[in-house]
Amino acid sequence: AFPSILFFAYIAQNLTIFLNTIWPFNLFHTFVINTFSEWIPAFVLQYWWLLILFVPLALICYGVFLAFLLAFFKISRRGIPALEDGHYSRESEAWLIHEYYQVYYRLYPYFAGFFSIFLNTKPLHTIFGAKVGTNSIVGNAVLMNPERTIVGNNTFLGYGSVLTGHVYEDEGLYLKEAKIGNDVTVGGYAIIFPGAVIGDNVIIGANTVVPKDYHVPDNTIWVHGKAIPRRPGSKVEELHKPIGGPPVMDIEDENKNQNSNNQKKSRE
Repeated sequence: AFPSILFFAYIAQNLTIFLNTIWPFNLFHTFVINTFSEWIPAFVLQYWWLLILFVPLALICYGVFLAFLLAFFKISRRGIPALEDGHYSRESEAWLIHEYYQVYYRLYPYFAGFFSIFLNTKPLHTIFGAKVGTNSIVGNAVLMNPERTIVGNNTFLGYGSVLTGHVYEDEGLYLKEAKIGNDVTVGGYAIIFPGAVIGDNVIIGANTVVPKDYHVPDNTIWVHGKAIPRRPGSKVEELHKPIGGPPVMDIEDENKNQNSNNQKKSRE
């Protein structure tokens, strides 16, 4: 916080003097002094522009604080060794290292306070190591281990969904990268465990769980603990298809169109 405090102190001492050298700020300040100097305290006139612009200046200084804090967290994290994927015994040194490695990523939004709603987005996750594709929206999803998270293109993570690269088991800690493909919609409050691989054009139903090391095939809907092929018009498709979601690949219609085209060509 020290740099932001110095920055705000410098602004407090020089802002009014600086703006009074610029038109039209100087004209307005002169008008106020000539007209209302008898009713306005000298302190207010001395720090006139600081008091008028206090809120935006305070927000700018708070942004400086968050920038230095983020840089400090990133530098501090470099001193903690990253663990490879695999199993680690309970309450071991590796267990503690994993906790320390994640604490900065989890703490930063708390320091941001109200601004955390703007920081819990793609840029913050990528700064801490997540790989998020183009046109993908993280939103209010929770990425427990950004450095063990891969999200493809045109993918949407629903509200409250959790994508984690670690899980605590009876035998200890298990770490592995979780991957999501392209054109995937993850329903609200769904949980994707480490090692899970989600294919392309997949819908993960709301409030569902994808177990660790499980592979969800392409063009399916994961619901009720199983992958159901996506077929337009089916009951499952209508229940879980998101509004404005990724286009459905109708394999049967494509095969019919291809067969009809082949028949036309053969007749010609």
